[in-house]
Amino acid sequence: MLAYFYKSISIFMILAFLLSCATQRLTYSQFTQIKKGMTEEEVINILGEPTKVTSSSIETDIGAIFGIGSLSGTNMIWHTNDAKAIVIFLKGKVKSKNFTNQF
Repeated sequence: MLAYFYKSISIFMILAFLLSCATQRLTYSQFTQIKKGMTEEEVINILGEPTKVTSSSIETDIGAIFGIGSLSGTNMIWHTNDAKAIVIFLKGKVKSKNFTNQF
């Protein structure tokens, strides 16, 4: 009985691991839902967690003149075997996006 229990737990753990490794499907239909001005959270809710995220910020010398002391941006990439989506955020909002089918 105990051996059956351990075997069942082992099978469950292997299945959970395989499902966690499965890549989320990235479609153009999902990508078209992304609009300029959306937040990072809104985009992640549509496309899922990105496969790569890079962020940067710069201090501007014109801050006193135009009220822009610093600019921050984030680049998020979603990559699967079939497609690649790149969304660039400026101050937390979508600034531009690009989608490519992988052949």
